Amino acid sequence: MAREYTKEAQQELMEKSLRNVRGLVDKIEAEEAARKRTQKWVIGAIVGVTLLLLVAIAAMIAGKNNGRPIVVSPPAQSTK
Repeated sequence: MAREYTKEAQQELMEKSLRNVRGLVDKIEAEEAARKRTQKWVIGAIVGVTLLLLVAIAAMIAGKNNGRPIVVSPPAQSTK
């Protein structure tokens, strides 16, 4: 059985429902904004670490003494 509401009661219920929906929408939007901020920090951290690794690898390569030749001597001959 459906309850009969006065026009004012129906209006109040409708306004309360709309406020509830608006509150839920605001909550969802806030959660999405927080997720986007977190995602930006994570991506920034990944890019930063990658750049640091590339700089470290480049420094290691540049620091090698490439001008000095490596001398490989033949194996010693055994006398029998």
